[in-house]
Amino acid sequence: MKKTISIGIIVAAVAVGIGLASPLFYERQIDEPLPVALNKIEEGLTLEKFNNMEDSAQESLVQKMPEKIKAMIMEEMAQTESQVSDEMGDDSVSILKTGQFEGLVGHKAMGTAKTIMVGDTTYLRFENFEVTNGPDLRVYLTPGGDVKQGIHLEKLKGSKGDQNYLLEGIDTDTYDTVVIYCQPFGVYFGQAMLS
Repeated sequence: MKKTISIGIIVAAVAVGIGLASPLFYERQIDEPLPVALNKIEEGLTLEKFNNMEDSAQESLVQKMPEKIKAMIMEEMAQTESQVSDEMGDDSVSILKTGQFEGLVGHKAMGTAKTIMVGDTTYLRFENFEVTNGPDLRVYLTPGGDVKQGIHLEKLKGSKGDQNYLLEGIDTDTYDTVVIYCQPFGVYFGQAMLS
């Protein structure tokens, strides 16, 4: 009788051990790399292709993206830097307005923004400029920092370095704040008020 009880206890212990060792009781965490996650959203999609898409295509993809993938894109872009250096000759350059960049929403931005006149042409110039990189960053000239009321100048040429943007027919008294804006995610990265 004792032998039967001992065997029964051993069999029960083995059954409980096997049941607890079952994969159903293990927590599984999956951390897919960004390229795999993007490819699942759309076959062949890469971060570079995403950055260079038309606005409407980007918006469509962003609406389908889980927040985790959006965060992965922002993190990946923040770790990369794109450098540019636009030289400006000293031939009859007049500085009209200046402002200092400041980071927004947890992003880094620094350097000087200037509106300058070279001959008869007006430019927006960034000097000693650096901003946290992000997907599809754009340069806007806005009234008081409001992108919805602003004028889109063009894509940011580089997250670091001196650069120039043509200002044709833009009233810099009304549009007094430069904004660096992440177009697909609607995030403000930095701004400089011109005065």
